Amino acid sequence: MKLKTTLMSIAIGTSILASGQQPVYLDKTKPIEERVEDALSRMTLEEKVRLCHAQSKFSSAGVPRLGIPEIRMSDGPHGVRAEINWNDWGYSNWTNDSITAFPALTALAATWNPELSAIYGKSIGEEARYRDKNVMLGPGVNIYRTPLNGRNFEYMGEDPYLSGEMVVPYIQELQKNGVAACVKHFALN
Repeated sequence: MKLKTTLMSIAIGTSILASGQQPVYLDKTKPIEERVEDALSRMTLEEKVRLCHAQSKFSSAGVPRLGIPEIRMSDGPHGVRAEINWNDWGYSNWTNDSITAFPALTALAATWNPELSAIYGKSIGEEARYRDKNVMLGPGVNIYRTPLNGRNFEYMGEDPYLSGEMVVPYIQELQKNGVAACVKHFALN
């Protein structure tokens, strides 16, 4: 039954798109608020709920019948993570899954060099785009409050001004590759 419903939804979406009438949500000239409202008005409650949770460790469902793709993420404030299995934390062991091991963000911040941070973000964005990722779960900007935090290496130091100066060019260059940034542990960790 679920497969039949999915196939019917895809067929309906395809016919809407093929009819020549471009829905507002697909019109890039319209304001984002209008596009979002239009897309939401076309979704079923089930489709809206599916957009709010994961379908695997690092992906969330799209809405195929409306041409809205799934979102693929990578957990890596300082690099694109190797692919892992959908239902456990084991590596997928892809033969083409090479990644760059970038220096930890604490090392990047220690350079006090925003231009280097821009190059860092650009490089991660290029690798993420190549690996078909839409969102990087990073960079990490939580400031150090105690040396006992086991994730301090993921962050850009204890100075909020320095962190801000270094994270902006990182994110700007990441986004130029069509990859969104999801700033990590902003409120506390």
